[in-house]
Amino acid sequence: AVKAGIIDPPEPGKEGFVQDAYTPNSKCFGCGPANAEGLQLKSKRVSGGLEALLSIPQKYCAFPGIVNGGVISTLMDCHGNWTAAIALMDKAGLPMPPLTLTSSVFIS
Repeated sequence: AVKAGIIDPPEPGKEGFVQDAYTPNSKCFGCGPANAEGLQLKSKRVSGGLEALLSIPQKYCAFPGIVNGGVISTLMDCHGNWTAAIALMDKAGLPMPPLTLTSSVFIS
């Protein structure tokens, strides 16, 4: 969106939630601001990386108080990708985060 001139790139460190700042029209189930039915993960800068904020609705729990494993994996995928993308953007001095994709996830 930034590259296409749809939005102006925010000043690094002052963008609020990175999902809203860089991909406001994303419909990603985990972190897309434009997906009202999604999880609405919000990540913001903190010292040394990003911090994720969200509240998981009961409808995504396998049992009372136990979040579905697929939902947890989705959240880890989204937050991990945003953390990597912001770090790469900052390191390279880019105006927007590059596309990052998860190649594998291992949870033990």
